[in-house]
Parts: sequence; structure tokens; C-alpha cells
Amino acid sequence: MGISGLRSILGLLRKTPVHPQWFAFLREDKNLRASCKVLNGLVLDIGCADGKPRRYLPDTAEYLGLDYFDTATEWYKTRPSVFGDAQQLPFANDTVDHVLLLDVLEHLPAPDRCLAEIFRVLKPGGTLTIQVPFIYPIHDAPLDFHRWTKFGLRGAADRAGFLVSEEKTTGHPTETAALAANIAISKTVLNWVAVHNPLALFGILLPPLILTRNCLAWLIAALSRDEGMMPYSYRMIWTKP
Repeated sequence: MGISGLRSILGLLRKTPVHPQWFAFLREDKNLRASCKVLNGLVLDIGCADGKPRRYLPDTAEYLGLDYFDTATEWYKTRPSVFGDAQQLPFANDTVDHVLLLDVLEHLPAPDRCLAEIFRVLKPGGTLTIQVPFIYPIHDAPLDFHRWTKFGLRGAADRAGFLVSEEKTTGHPTETAALAANIAISKTVLNWVAVHNPLALFGILLPPLILTRNCLAWLIAALSRDEGMMPYSYRMIWTKP
């Protein structure tokens, strides 16, 4: 079986603890539902990909997905509502009620310019829901430029003129460690497969290893107090005064 076949199998298992990135997907739907159910008016989803947030919005919301032309047509094979650059939004001032920026900011060469543009197009009182990875591998290379702590995000909000209304860390240290270890060993095995290295035979041990590590990390996290020292992701809500 080649790499493409392995990736197809992993795609089917993405919401099970056998998947290397189970923790990255575990709370995805819950977080989207919580973020979207309270939104109304015009909701702009920047870097929308397949437009998944749309399904969680109430009937009082109007969804508008924006993505960069090359990203949509060459990477994701999707069709957003509008093609555009997050660092130069094609909208007038004070016209959008809410903005979603989910796992996008790290891919922009000039993130402060994007945040300034979002501030410009948001109506006063409008919100920006922002999510970024923290302890997470390079992805979508070479378009992966930044990582922020929560303190760095607060500074970015302040520079753009936003007020931080809510902040949340995702990932207990044991979950983050398990996620990083799973990705590291899985990538190593995929590299072995790609070059027909005999060590690829050890890949048969991956499913039980990943399952055990994920379940143990989840159990320890469930029995422990919240700890924001080592998350794999941050999610915040910023408000335009």
C-alpha cells in the first residue's frame, strides 16, 4: 500500500482515537457549534476552505466565504462565495457583523495587515472569532509563518484596536504531547514507506501505539485540572468597540 492509500484510511479514522491527530479533530465540531450558534447578520468566513461553519449558523445569519484564488482552486478544490486576499479585503468599511478567522492567521505573511482589514470592515460592536495553532507542526508548507502565545495574541488584538472578549486554550499538556508524538512517528513511518525502507514494516505497530497513547492522554487530562501551559491551539473572540 502506498502513501495515498494510507492517507485515505487515516481520513476515515480521523474522529477515532486510532487517528494520529484525533485530538486536533476531537473538539472541532463542538467548538464550531458554540462559536457559530450565537452569530447573526453578515458572517464573513476568511480562509473558508469547504465552508464548514455555514452548517452551524442560525437562520438569522448570512454566510459569506472568502478564500485566496490559488488556495481554493489548487489546494482545496473548493469554490468560495468570493475570491480575495485576507490582507486586502474587497469590502467597504463597517459592513460585516462577524468575522471567522479559523486556523488562517499563521498562513499570512503580514498578519497585522489582515487584522487591520478585519477591523476596518467590521461594524462597531462586531466580533472576530480567531483560532490559531500553538504547539503544532509546520503544515501547508511553505505557507506557514507564525505561532503565537495567548500573550502575543492579546498584543495583536490591542495593536489592531480590538478588545479581547473571550479566550480559550485547547489541549491539556498530555493531549498536546500525545498529538505531537503521534504526528512525529506517523510522519517517520510515511517517510519510510515513501523510500521503501524495510523499517516501514514497523508501521503495523502504529494503530495500537497511537490508540494507547491517545486514550491514556485523554484519561489523564480528564482526571486533571485545566492547564493552559501547553495547548495545541488558542481560540479567542475579539470585539470592535
